Amino acid sequence: MFRGNPDDSMIVSIHQPHFLPWLGYFNKVWNSDVFVWLHNVQYRKNYFQSRTKLKNPHTQQEFWLTVPVRASLGMRIDEVVEVNDRWRKPMTKTLEQFYKKTPYFNELGPELINLILTCDSTLDKLNYQFFDLILKALKYPGKLVRVEELLPLSEEPNQRLIEICKKVNTSHYLAGKGGKNYLDPIQWNASGIEVVWQDFQPAHTVYPQQGENFIPGLSVIDCLFNTGIDETRRLIATAWQANK
Repeated sequence: MFRGNPDDSMIVSIHQPHFLPWLGYFNKVWNSDVFVWLHNVQYRKNYFQSRTKLKNPHTQQEFWLTVPVRASLGMRIDEVVEVNDRWRKPMTKTLEQFYKKTPYFNELGPELINLILTCDSTLDKLNYQFFDLILKALKYPGKLVRVEELLPLSEEPNQRLIEICKKVNTSHYLAGKGGKNYLDPIQWNASGIEVVWQDFQPAHTVYPQQGENFIPGLSVIDCLFNTGIDETRRLIATAWQANK
């Protein structure tokens, strides 16, 4: 896969690790033949790299599920570690309190709880373990690549992304809406790589949640436990589809 001429039929996307991400993140992955796990860039404090949103069925409000980490200014994601392991059992209890009565908790819940108790202490690796578990459950048809497989790479953000695309031999890069704030059209036009813009619409992924009000943007596990693996896969795959 990493040799020869660029494949005009292949799309690559590149994203920093998130903790149990939302459906829009997985929609981006699903529309990619190759997804690159970009974990050697700067950690962003109080962001989705170490936390995710759930719905508290008792209060019907958003709830932040967080991995407590030790990180200093300028630290890379793959350098961040948990503060200690005391978050693990309380997190499993929270998930059981929130979701044990949902229709599909038993499809993936026991595996997820076991992984919380046994996962790696580094943020990058524990995020990767959760991500890999869910991708395998969803039967992601593409290829997952960790960025260290593609080193060396430029430190300049646009050039780094372009070099990744070239190393996986693709001529199409799938970017989220936020990419419009930093992608340099001059560099990308010169690279010969076409940028495909994800236009994910959260309104296309409304599903039955516990309680009356629907809260968008929750972790994929909320959808998995409420609707099951098959329906979650369908929502992810059909909410938005890339066209070249």
